[in-house]
Amino acid sequence: GKSTLMKAMTGANVSVNDRLFESLDPITRRCRLNADLTVLLTDTVGFIQKLPTQLIAAFRATLEELGDADLLLHVVDISHSEAPEQSQSVESTLEGLGLINCPRLTVFNKIDRVAGPEFIAGSLKSSQAILNGQDTDPSADWYGDLLISAELGFGLEELRTRLAYEIGSYVKRINNPT
Repeated sequence: GKSTLMKAMTGANVSVNDRLFESLDPITRRCRLNADLTVLLTDTVGFIQKLPTQLIAAFRATLEELGDADLLLHVVDISHSEAPEQSQSVESTLEGLGLINCPRLTVFNKIDRVAGPEFIAGSLKSSQAILNGQDTDPSADWYGDLLISAELGFGLEELRTRLAYEIGSYVKRINNPT
């Protein structure tokens, strides 16, 4: 799902096959979030539950790039039967790499595989309200976890809006430390 999201957000020509270790080398592309903000997105190797220590060491150089990120985007395949365990594995790996306190945003991908059309239609209406400026308060319910379908393009405008907000907040914290 990460590579599909990268392709959807940036138009990058990346392989999107659904198989383990499809993305072994990080790929970085420009992503325009809005008229005023373009960021760099990096598609990294996925985290695997109970990965042997030797393999973690092999991926360490790739994963260390995460420490340079201003914001980590944790993409969870919500349709996978072990999504909670996989998500916890990512958290444990981040902790092991000393990155547990890095700012991050969790995105639940493949919502189209678990939600019916009524849910998606209702969510699209809320997305339109957000995009039309009717609900841009960061304390609003929508500012929780994001539900998307990178393959269908569902929720990507909400994701762009949220990323722009988070990056803007980060820049403000860096420029005005208290």
